[in-house]
Amino acid sequence: MTRNLTRKNRNKIYELRIAIWDLFLLYLNRKSKIVNLKSQAGFTLIEIGIAIFILAVGLVSMLTLLPIGVDSMKKVTQYSNAAVLSESAISYLKANDIVTFVGTNTGSNTYPDTDINQAKQFEDSSGNTIFAQYSWQAVVNNETTDNHLVRAQIAIFRNFDSSQFGTGTADFAASTTVSTISAFPSWLTSKHYIRADSDKFWYRIDSMGTSTITLEGPFLGTTGTGLVFSATNDIIDIYETMFSKR
Repeated sequence: MTRNLTRKNRNKIYELRIAIWDLFLLYLNRKSKIVNLKSQAGFTLIEIGIAIFILAVGLVSMLTLLPIGVDSMKKVTQYSNAAVLSESAISYLKANDIVTFVGTNTGSNTYPDTDINQAKQFEDSSGNTIFAQYSWQAVVNNETTDNHLVRAQIAIFRNFDSSQFGTGTADFAASTTVSTISAFPSWLTSKHYIRADSDKFWYRIDSMGTSTITLEGPFLGTTGTGLVFSATNDIIDIYETMFSKR
């Protein structure tokens, strides 16, 4: 009888151990599932909000830079066209013997039209206008007493319109400073161009003061006070070269 009770107790203890072990395994299994569920959980609202904010900042930055990029590409295209067209203008000056033209005129002159407020359209070999928005004006001056060496400045214009030139009076000295300017055109800024109409050569503006302008290079023409000037923002670039008598 005692042995039977002992055996029954052992069986119960064994069954209890198995039950406890099963419960432990069940606990581990549930814990593992909870961990997996957490690892597979979706984004919270805070995380989504942060992502949207970062995306918005990126889009705004891109949209801000887009006009700058377009403007830069436009300027690069204009400079490239101007460089090519300047070669065409130089060829025109060579073909028409610019040195002889200068030798028969005194002082600085615009060419091919002696009217300083006119520019020449670019034409092909048949005389047809090409690149209608571009035109050029050459300013030529004899650099030697024997008329054998000519300085030529070629200005490439975009949408040339002399009626849009800013005008006034100023003092031009043999330096980079133009002073006592009567009035500034409202649109005039650095990198635009100014000339003394008596000298005709264009100079690029480096900076501007209250009533003064600093040029990127020294003024080389005839100096004076109260000289009439013209200013423009239509010049893409200027090119200078020298011609010698054949």
